[in-house]
Amino acid sequence: MTSTPRTVRAMSVWTLALLVLPLVLTAQDGQLESNGPAVFEPEGGDRLWVFAESPDELGSGGEFHIYVDPDTHPEAKASFAKFSLGPGGQLPVHRHDKTEEISYFVSGTGLVQTIENGEAVEVPVAAGHVWYVPPGAWHAIRNTGEVPLTLVFATIPNEKKGLLSFFRRIGARPGQEPTPIAPEEFATLAAEHDLILRPAEPPEE
Repeated sequence: MTSTPRTVRAMSVWTLALLVLPLVLTAQDGQLESNGPAVFEPEGGDRLWVFAESPDELGSGGEFHIYVDPDTHPEAKASFAKFSLGPGGQLPVHRHDKTEEISYFVSGTGLVQTIENGEAVEVPVAAGHVWYVPPGAWHAIRNTGEVPLTLVFATIPNEKKGLLSFFRRIGARPGQEPTPIAPEEFATLAAEHDLILRPAEPPEE
């Protein structure tokens, strides 16, 4: 039996950092296994859009700033990024069989959804909330506000065919067209990167 995601209130950024950083960079004999410590600018990292309305308009799509992932820090134990979901945007119900997620909400308002005993449970989130999702738990997120819903998050482990690698594959830099992907190929590509979409329920007769 898998445990369900939890939303935790009033955890500071420093507390989150103390939990996440030991997973991101580990030391051995006083030497870091990665390329060493790094400081990123607030709008740094690799920036890309997913599900944008057009190459020049994000709309209800999402914007990533990827700081640590297999492409940038292959020796790291976790990936780390910032994600902003546009007003009205949502990510569908999905699960990860191997990946843990820890998210800290920076701004905006939204709902996170979990599935408990076959029923959808929604929890409001805003700045200061922390969301933990263990492997195997169905979950989704939706922006209910009028401004982007922004969070920073870590995924563990930091694998080449992981979540951020998937979003690199389907996304594009602002102003550029994403690579076209057929609907039937999308679900297969997602599953290859440990993102399993929940099948749609048949309509009631």
